[in-house]
Amino acid sequence: MMLEADRISKNFGPVQAVSDLSFSARPGAVFGLLGPNGAGKTTTIRMVLDILEPDGGEVRWNGKRVDAGSRHLFGYLPEERGLYPKMRIGDQLLFFARLHGVETGSAKKRIAELADSFHLSEALKKNPQELSKGNQQKVQFMAAITHAPPLLVLDEPFAGLDPINVEIFKRMIRELITAGTIILLSSHRMEQVEELCREICIIDRSRAVVNGNLAEIKRAWPDRFIRLSNSGDTAFLSRFPGVQALPSDNGYLKLKAPPGIPPADILRAAVAAAPVDHFEVVEPTLNDIYLQYVRPEEPMG
Repeated sequence: MMLEADRISKNFGPVQAVSDLSFSARPGAVFGLLGPNGAGKTTTIRMVLDILEPDGGEVRWNGKRVDAGSRHLFGYLPEERGLYPKMRIGDQLLFFARLHGVETGSAKKRIAELADSFHLSEALKKNPQELSKGNQQKVQFMAAITHAPPLLVLDEPFAGLDPINVEIFKRMIRELITAGTIILLSSHRMEQVEELCREICIIDRSRAVVNGNLAEIKRAWPDRFIRLSNSGDTAFLSRFPGVQALPSDNGYLKLKAPPGIPPADILRAAVAAAPVDHFEVVEPTLNDIYLQYVRPEEPMG
C-alpha cells in the first residue's frame, strides 16, 4: 500500500491553492506536510481524502485513484474539532466505527482497548462537555483510529495539548507506525514533526519548496551550524565574512557558517578570543530548514 499525490493542483477562482504538487507516503512511516497558514496544506489534505477533486493530477491509493471506496478506509483527525455535545462518548465512538463498517462486538472491544491506552475508560459514559479540551481531543483521535485505518491523516494533532498528552499521542503514533499504518501529519510543531517524520514536504504559496527524506535533506545542507560556549564577545566573527550569529541556543552561541569556512578555523579564533569549553558542529534542525525556504508574509498596503 502507498499513498501517491501525482502533480495535483487546485484553484478557487483566481486563487491557486495547490500547484503541481507530488509526494508519496509509505507504510510504517510518518510523512510531514508542512507550511505556513494559507500555503495549501488543508486543500491538499482534502484532495487526499477525496473531499475536493483536483483540477489537475491525481491522488492514488495502492495504485488506484482515491474514491469513496478507498476514502472509507482512511482515518482523519481534522484541525477543527467536533463531537456531538449531548451524546455519550462510548456511543459516539461506536457510531463512528460502525460508519466504517466495523462489526459491533469488534468495535466495542477496540474502543475499550483504546480508552485504556488513553486513560479514558471512565469517560466513555460521559458527554463531551464533561471532558477537558485535551481529553476531547484524545476522543477524536480514538474516533479516527477505531477502525484500524491503513492511512491516518492528522491535522495539527498536538495543538492545545499539555506535555503529558503530547507524549500519549506520540506513543500511540509510534504504535501505529509499528503496525504498518501510513500517517500523514500536518503540524506547526517543528520539534514533534522532526522527532516523528521520516519524509517531509514543505509547501509555500501553493508549491513544494522542499520534498524528500529528512535525513538526506540535512546531510545535503550546504551550511554548517556550530554551537559553542561564549562569554558574549563575538568580535572574532569579523574575521569570517558570511558567518552569522543566530539566536542563542540554550545559552550557547549558535553560528551559521557557509561551506567555504572550516569549523576548525572558527574554533581557533574563538579560543584565542576567550575560553571555550564547548564546541560542536550540529546538523540543521527542521526549523532551520523551514525558515530557510518559507518566505515571510509580505506586509499589507
